[in-house]
Formats: sequence, C-alpha cells, structure tokens
Amino acid sequence: MGTRWLVQGSWFFELIQAKAILPQSRIPLGDTGDTIARMRRLLCILIMLFAAHCCAQNHCSLSTLSQAAARVSTLRQELGQAKVGEMDDEVPPAVADKITQLKDALSRTSDAALACARPSVDPTELQKSLAQALHANAPEPADKTVISKDDHRYDEIFGSYGHNLRVQVSRPSGVAGVIAIQYSTNIECGTDSMLLAYELHDGVWTEKLRWQSPPLKSISDAFGDFFVSAVLPGSSALENEDKKWRVVVAHGTPWCTSRYSGFKIDLLSPSSDAASPRLLWHTERGYSRGGFDPRIKSIGNTFELRLNADCMVFDPASCFERRVIYRYSVDGSDSVHRVRPIGRNARGFVEEWLSAPWSESRELSVARAVATLQTVHDQFDPPVKPNDDQFVSHGLGPVRACAVPGTFQVQINSTLEKIVPGKPGGDSTPLASRYFHVRELKDGYLMLSAPSEPDPSCTGADLTPAGST
Repeated sequence: MGTRWLVQGSWFFELIQAKAILPQSRIPLGDTGDTIARMRRLLCILIMLFAAHCCAQNHCSLSTLSQAAARVSTLRQELGQAKVGEMDDEVPPAVADKITQLKDALSRTSDAALACARPSVDPTELQKSLAQALHANAPEPADKTVISKDDHRYDEIFGSYGHNLRVQVSRPSGVAGVIAIQYSTNIECGTDSMLLAYELHDGVWTEKLRWQSPPLKSISDAFGDFFVSAVLPGSSALENEDKKWRVVVAHGTPWCTSRYSGFKIDLLSPSSDAASPRLLWHTERGYSRGGFDPRIKSIGNTFELRLNADCMVFDPASCFERRVIYRYSVDGSDSVHRVRPIGRNARGFVEEWLSAPWSESRELSVARAVATLQTVHDQFDPPVKPNDDQFVSHGLGPVRACAVPGTFQVQINSTLEKIVPGKPGGDSTPLASRYFHVRELKDGYLMLSAPSEPDPSCTGADLTPAGST
C-alpha cells in the first residue's frame, strides 16, 4: 500500500484523512486511546519511510495540511450561512472578508500539499487528492435529477456563497517544472476564481504566482463567471535561463440581470512576490454570457480566446450574437499584437475590425490604406455625450464576392437617430453606407478599403443573409 501511495503522489492525503476522521469513528470508548496510539505509531513509521523525500523539501507537514483543509471547511460553512438577498449585487463587508480568508486558506492548503509532493507528481492524482481533502468537485448530477433545496453543492444563482468549490490541477505543456492550480467557488449570481502557479526549485514546489480578485465590494469585482488560463513558454528556473514563463488569464464579470457583461484578459509574469505578479498587458471587452463556453488555448507564444459578443449594435433583427476570436502573439519584449483570425467569416471580420481598438485593427489593414482606414474606423462610432439627443445606429447589408478571387464586399448601413420628446422612436435619417473590401488569407482576412460607393465588380448572391453570424 505504501508503494501505491508513493506512485500516485497522494499518500499524505490518505494519512490525513485517517487521522482526521479517527476521533469521530464508532470505536468502543475503551479502545479509542490504544487505537489512536497505534495510528500515531503508523504515521511515524510511514513518515520515516518517506523521510528522505520530506527532509529534502524541509516543509512537508501533515498537521499543516490538515489544519489548512479544516480552515477551508470552516470558512465555507460560515459563508454558506450568510444572509444575502436574492439578486443582491453588493457584497457585505463581512462576506467579502471571509472570501479573502477562504482564498488564503486554499493557498495554504495547496502550499502544504505540494510541500509533500514529489517533483514528478501527477496532476490528476493531485487534483483528486485535493478534492477529497477539501470536499470539492461534487460530481455533476445526472440528467433529470431533482436537486434538494438543502443540497447547496450545485447552487449557482440565488443567495449562494461558499458552495460548489471546484479545483483543477494541470501541468502546462511546453513549460517544464510548472504546476497550475485553479480554484472557484460560488458567489451571488456567479463564481469567483483564483489561480496559483508553482515552480520546481531544487526538488521543492514553490508558489510563484497568485492571481485573484481584490476584496469584493460588488459581485462584478469577482473573477468569474468564466475563468480560463494558459501558460506561455519562456523558461522556468528548471531550465536555468533568464526569460520567465508568462501566464495569460481571461475572466468574465458576474452579473445578476443582463446576458451581456464585460471580460478581461491579463498577461502576467512571476515576480519576487507571488501575490503581486507583474502585469505585462491588459485589455477588456464585452461578451455574451450565454450559449457558448469561452475557451482558451496556446501554441508557443500565441494564445487564443473564443467567445460570443454582442452584435446588436449593428442590427438586432439580423444578428444577435457573433463569434469573436481574440488571438494574440507575444514577442520577445512582452509586447502583445492582435493577429488573424478575428472572426469566422468576412462579415464577422468587419464587425470586429470596427469594434476593436485602432491599435489592433491597424495590424489587420493593408499598409497603403492605413491613414484612410483609420479615419473610417474612428468616425464609425463617435462617442456619445451624456446629454446628446442623437446617435448613430448601424445595420447589416449584403456580403458579395468580387471579381478578384478571394475578395469580398461587406456592406454596413448607418442611420442618424434623434430623440424627439413625445415622439416614439424619434426621427431617423439615413446616412451613407460603407462598403468594406476585404481579402481572404489562409489565416483570416485583411482590410483593403472602405469606400462609400459599391464596387460594380462585387455582384452575386448575398453570402451571409439575415441570421448568419
């Protein structure tokens, strides 16, 4: 049995569980002292068997692990008893403080677990052991299962804090000697997550990066309702080079009422203080929270996040959502560049080209027309002042193939809308349409021009009729 624990890397959790539940077991009163004494002797023998491993790490402590896991359990119970009104966006100070304490306790639990872990620890086994120790990762209920109102493991929306603790452990591919541990737990109308990254130093796992939300004042401060990450290769201490690996983290913003919310992407690098990583780059955009689970992937120093965004700004009758591809490349100086693809078709490319900051759209435009295209980009959606009584709306026109192979014309119609007191709908004045010409490349599209007159060589059927995304 000792061999099995050693191979799986979870022997310390087996021991902790035996030690933790023993006083509560149904053992005859007269035998309890002898049994506990025997178990303690067994613990000592087993620890001695692994003494070389633990001594090499110098911080392996079963009692520290047990205490940290117990602290997590206590805080979750206290959070679960918090009285919070349904759909309440504000986080009470006492609840916010306990959430911060919970994150600290989870970090200490991970520290203690990895202090007892071998350099070759299997992430699946470590995840399983952490989940057992923390009573996390409740299995998904079977289809059509009726969940009792007293079973808070699956709470997601109303008055829910501290329930449904999840843990995920991974070893990033392409980066040696790094383990990532992600935790999430329920808050009102969503989840709050944190990421811990550990690096191997002289056979010891050391926490190098911790990324979490600040103390919550509102649920919108939380790192949820999706939370995904990827580790980009540089080098770790194991490879004995100066360039450090980086971590890209994307998360949404919990909200109680709207399908649409905002998300953020952060590029981080380890620093001397694990709790304060260097923020190399940051961006934030809008997204649609339903119908599609955002996902992130990386290849080398390029990462890609896919999610749905709101295209109602253009034409709610024709397009409700659009799929956006946020693909970025990180160069040797940690500068971040938007790269193709950014949309699934020519129309999606034009919509995202118009929505993205010019610094990104410029890199997706033909060099000879950059000045003219910037004018079109900047004027397309002029900022609206608080007291303005008019604004510009947009609608989708046809997409047609042009005579030049691989070139398409995407029509966008615009209207000046004016608010008129006492007149429902106000006044509408059509503006000149724009005809965006794009060239299809092997990895996406390139913006060529945006004239106000159609190209007579771009004819044929509409390639993306109403309802296409």
